[in-house]
Amino acid sequence: MQSKDKIPYPSLKFLFIPLVLLIGFSGLAQSELYEEPVIIYSNQTYGGLNLHSNGAGAFLNFGKYRTAKKIMIFGFDVLYLKHEKEIKSYNPVYDDARSYVLGKMNNFYMVRPGIGVERILTEKLRKSGVQVSYTWQVGPTLGITKPVYLEIAYPGIAYDYLVVERYNPDAHYSNNIYGKASGLNGLDELKIHPGAFVKFAFQFEYSNEKNRLKGLEAGMVVDAFPQDIPILAEKYEQNKQLFFNFYLNLFIGQKYIKR
Repeated sequence: MQSKDKIPYPSLKFLFIPLVLLIGFSGLAQSELYEEPVIIYSNQTYGGLNLHSNGAGAFLNFGKYRTAKKIMIFGFDVLYLKHEKEIKSYNPVYDDARSYVLGKMNNFYMVRPGIGVERILTEKLRKSGVQVSYTWQVGPTLGITKPVYLEIAYPGIAYDYLVVERYNPDAHYSNNIYGKASGLNGLDELKIHPGAFVKFAFQFEYSNEKNRLKGLEAGMVVDAFPQDIPILAEKYEQNKQLFFNFYLNLFIGQKYIKR
């Protein structure tokens, strides 16, 4: 009787090697999954520097997540705004004279408490990615004017002494203005100008850490007041009650879970 040829069975070591590799890759994948848990944040806070068409300032925003891609925003801006026609001047006679703006009657500041919404358009796909959102805010604008004080030379160009006086466009000219006085002058003469604002922007956030915020916001804002804001003397330039500006916010902050 002729013996049948035995069918060779694969060695156990050849089965063991891929099994070990499979378990290893599975464990690695699970460890990566556990190292990068999905965290549902409830709040965020961020702020930074504001640069706009006619000045600069600072801002602070508080956010509350309504959904994964919708955030209620409560904002607060403090800004300095100059008239678009302002030109810095110097008294040409004195080398150490301070700069000033001829015709400028008041410095103008704005405080904006606002409420709005941020909507996330595209989320980060990786740590080095960028989250893109759009955001809008509306609210009241508290305009504040502070009178400009100058150092005035007496009796004239070859002055004997300097006197700090509130700028008077009918008495102060380039031939007797020595320069700008201290900004502390006029703090007791502030005037309030109530108004309102609306702004819209796109936001680009690119922090490498999930709970951190870092990025920039580029947009436009309109501030409206019931009357013209008296920044420059009318004999030099017309003032206005509507201010339209483009702005850029540079911000840092964090996301967190509020207990």
